[in-house]
Amino acid sequence: MHKYILILLIVIISSLYGEVVDLRKEARWCVKSDAEEAKCNKLVQVISRAPLVDKYAKLPKLECIRGTTSFDCMSMIGQNDADLVTLDAGMGYTAGEYFSMMPLMNENYDSSGDPKGRESKVVAVVRKDNSDITYKTLKGKKACSPGVGHAVGWVHPISTLIQDTNSEFEIKECNVPVKSAAAFFGPMCAPNGLAKFYNPFGNNPVSICKNCDESNKVTYCTDNDKYANYHGAFECMSSKRGDVAFVRDTTITMATGNGTSSNDFELLCVGEGRKSWNEFENCNWGTVKSHIVMTSAVNDADTRNEYKKLLQTLSDDFKPNGANENLFELFESRTYGGRDLLFSDETKLLEDVKDKDSYYTWVGKDYRNILLRLNDCPVKQTRWCVISPFEMKKCESMIMALSAKNLKPDFNCILGENGRDCMAKLRDGDADLMSLDPADIYVGGKYYGLVPIAREDYSGYEEAPYYAVAVARKIGSYLTIFNLKGRRACHAAVYTAAGWVSPIDTLVETGQIRVEECNAYRAMGEFFSKSCAPGVLNSQYNTDNTNPINLCEACASGGLDRCLRNDRELYYGNSGAFRCLTEFGGDVAFIKHTTVRENTDGRNRAEWARNRRSDDYELLCKDGI
Repeated sequence: MHKYILILLIVIISSLYGEVVDLRKEARWCVKSDAEEAKCNKLVQVISRAPLVDKYAKLPKLECIRGTTSFDCMSMIGQNDADLVTLDAGMGYTAGEYFSMMPLMNENYDSSGDPKGRESKVVAVVRKDNSDITYKTLKGKKACSPGVGHAVGWVHPISTLIQDTNSEFEIKECNVPVKSAAAFFGPMCAPNGLAKFYNPFGNNPVSICKNCDESNKVTYCTDNDKYANYHGAFECMSSKRGDVAFVRDTTITMATGNGTSSNDFELLCVGEGRKSWNEFENCNWGTVKSHIVMTSAVNDADTRNEYKKLLQTLSDDFKPNGANENLFELFESRTYGGRDLLFSDETKLLEDVKDKDSYYTWVGKDYRNILLRLNDCPVKQTRWCVISPFEMKKCESMIMALSAKNLKPDFNCILGENGRDCMAKLRDGDADLMSLDPADIYVGGKYYGLVPIAREDYSGYEEAPYYAVAVARKIGSYLTIFNLKGRRACHAAVYTAAGWVSPIDTLVETGQIRVEECNAYRAMGEFFSKSCAPGVLNSQYNTDNTNPINLCEACASGGLDRCLRNDRELYYGNSGAFRCLTEFGGDVAFIKHTTVRENTDGRNRAEWARNRRSDDYELLCKDGI
């Protein structure tokens, strides 16, 4: 009751000041170009004036919100800065899967509303005078696509080539089909090929955009490129910037004119052969669903229904032969200097998607299978070898994360007893990957035939080494690198670069220890009063069973887990060695230079790392200062 009184008061007060408060729900349409914004603003103007103002006053208030690209609009809708946008089936699937959007209405390209009007054929169009190009000679040819991610211009053609073992299409890098396409075709114009979503590593070949319109640096290789979308891709091919264009069957008749005729073009059929431009029923690369108007799936059913009423009314009023077509043409764009603005120009009417109101039910199972084919990978499975239950738990979480993103190859986790056991598993073909410390890389390469394929990056720069450092508490400022004898030491693990090899090298270099008979274990055991050097009593490193036991006396775990060279030992690894220092298990920790920062100032939420401050610790320099 109070709610209605408040609304009434607002209206009365506003009226007193000569203002009318519009309490209607907003329908904010995300537009991606100046031309689309102009068309949208014209539509708002038409429905805000007589004779339509009263009819539309009962519906959500249409507003035009400026975005830049389809992905920008998806993001804006996801952040509740916009409500509606039209997308093709391919981008609609992306919007649903990654931006929590859902379809409301679909375009129909048949004026009678025939269900077949909700579909289009994917065709590969070539110039008739370009007789050298066939399906079998596509490799190296210049291709024009409406855009990466589009069902017609990307998903179907690339998936078809991947599936055809005779096409010479090779997977150059798993999960990055843009690189494979760029390697197969010659210079292309595939808008969004360099966009972050399709360029996760930032190294997609620039050839993917080479034939796009370079005259406009702002719109270059984006949704607004001159050669983007269906008409743009067709113009790219017809103007001889490209050899083949992947478009809809209706594009040819819609895009020809001004000196060109449909008869100037032919279709490339899958496998072999060319046919006339109008034989797309027998010469196509697949069938795709029509474009859809989408909104956020967060909106409740009432809100979605209100949007549908608005869209249906707009369609009824402004479609070809609509009740008010004389006032505005909803599916015409040339007046505004563009094509396919707000909706496809081929559209005859809009329809409620009804029960196909999710991105996956709209496109159907067959399309989803075609889409998954883009991530085909020559390697079907990758097995990561881990050395502790804790690593296994993280590895299993990674399996779920990679699966959720449909990344290939399939990921699996193998539990090894220790690092050397994992090395043996890789050598014997029972596992494929593992992460190794630099010192272990040497062992893996020399004794197990392993090779490095990737490295961790700690800085973001091309050269990203890490430094081995000796860290002490500031309250122990009397410590230097030259008075460590008899102190307690925390090592990342035995035979690690920062935690073992480098400290021994420094102590030998400064003349503080002598390694006799190649027995560094005995030298370190005699130098420090006690240490935690995980793994030092393991059989792989204690072959004669003579390693000093005091090298494990500072470790923290109990029972059989004590001093193991894996996460079962609490002080294992660089973070473990730093924990050893913070909990006064040792006076100095030999670790990577990044470890202190990773575990202080709130960056590590583990209980032992809480309230640790980086400025409570300092480095011991080799010059003793």
